[in-house]
Amino acid sequence: MNKLRLVLALLISAIFSAQVHGTSDSPIKVKIIVDEAYPPYSYAINGQPRGIYIEMIKKASQLLIDEYQIEFESMPWKRALKEIELGHAFAILPPYIHRQARPYIGPYSVSLLTERVVAVCNKHISLKSVFQGKNALQSKPLNIGINAGYLMFTDKYKKLIAEEKIKVWENKSTYANLHKLIDGKIDCYVNDSRAIEHNLAKFPEMDISNFNEEDELSRQTAHIGFSNSPHGNFPYKSDFINKLNLAIGMVKEQHKKYQD
Repeated sequence: MNKLRLVLALLISAIFSAQVHGTSDSPIKVKIIVDEAYPPYSYAINGQPRGIYIEMIKKASQLLIDEYQIEFESMPWKRALKEIELGHAFAILPPYIHRQARPYIGPYSVSLLTERVVAVCNKHISLKSVFQGKNALQSKPLNIGINAGYLMFTDKYKKLIAEEKIKVWENKSTYANLHKLIDGKIDCYVNDSRAIEHNLAKFPEMDISNFNEEDELSRQTAHIGFSNSPHGNFPYKSDFINKLNLAIGMVKEQHKKYQD
């Protein structure tokens, strides 16, 4: 029944598409910029976008092919955010919802998947002791790595960062952060648990018993975010978002791998 409602909604929406498309028979080209270094969700191989979210949106795009032609461009995450902020790009994949920190993004698509954000630390590190203030004898701050441009920290982390008990290091990718964790250059790394597990598999020689999952910071839904910049000019924005949301819903309903 849900599938039937989605199909009917897409058909009804198509009736009004002439208001956006006019009489042109050519589909509108829509570019989504994507994180080039966030496997397994979104990454690039020789510049070509890959990943779970790319596959999902490609399937959704097939339902919109008569009206919209979706293209992807991979780039570093911080650069992608700047392109959205300046209004140079229409859509970005896959941000969490941070309306206050990123007022230039809005609205967001329906949820793609729920990601579990965790802190993985070298085995001699106890985050619990840090939060309980039991590391008074530790003269140096705890070094925590994150991917550049990511917003991951909850209030308890922000408090310790402000108190300089935690120092944050931004690195290019999950792979780069794990390298530094393995080499002891950072004490902990914060990111999605699937992304960490996927990248740890690239280190078959490594003894994973050297690391502990010390904390679950949050569970966050990933989305496509759309530019809210006054400098952008995207007259098809509302129509596209409505139809894409319906298409994503259909894809998630049909494929178990895209269900939480």
